[in-house]
Amino acid sequence: GGEKYQQAFYVFEELAQAPASTSPTSLIAQAVAELHLGRLPESEVALQQALEKQPEHPDAIANSIVLNTILGNETEELRARLGTVAAKHEFLVGVQARREAFAAACERYNPKFEP
Repeated sequence: GGEKYQQAFYVFEELAQAPASTSPTSLIAQAVAELHLGRLPESEVALQQALEKQPEHPDAIANSIVLNTILGNETEELRARLGTVAAKHEFLVGVQARREAFAAACERYNPKFEP
């Protein structure tokens, strides 16, 4: 819940601020905690910092897709980039599995119209 996310945020914020422990992973973790706390602009800043350190970090790109989806922004370019960097990333695999499940459900429930 919220309190645990806040505690996690404090830990990752401290790690991200210390020069010796600043890494894309700690910045991504900070961004995810911010996201769960509803602090979207702060999450975006942390993800941008992670991508500046390592532009092709798959988890930074995947979490940027999530954030941009929540914000209502276009994600196609990020999805293509993630597909190039890590085609079998769990985010892309999960999205594809959900698309297939949705398509299968749609086929089972096609309405039948009678004249």
